[in-house]
Amino acid sequence: MKTEDPIPEKPKKIQTKYNLSDYAKYTSLAFEMVIIMVAGVFGGRFFDRFFELHFPVFTLLLSLISVGLAIYFAIKDFIHPK
Repeated sequence: MKTEDPIPEKPKKIQTKYNLSDYAKYTSLAFEMVIIMVAGVFGGRFFDRFFELHFPVFTLLLSLISVGLAIYFAIKDFIHPK
């Protein structure tokens, strides 16, 4: 008599805590923060060259302000998600 092989079980899918929308949300948040900071640096460099300053006052100020704004927008998105 032939013994039949049992039907092999389907491999179980590994369930992850995070789905693709979470990765997209955090990636877009990172790009938003980088764009804000780069805009602050280049804006500061533009104003320093426009006013022909020897010390990069606007670059320093706008860089710090843009980092603060980037952190503010990141926290705002965490507290009030879209």
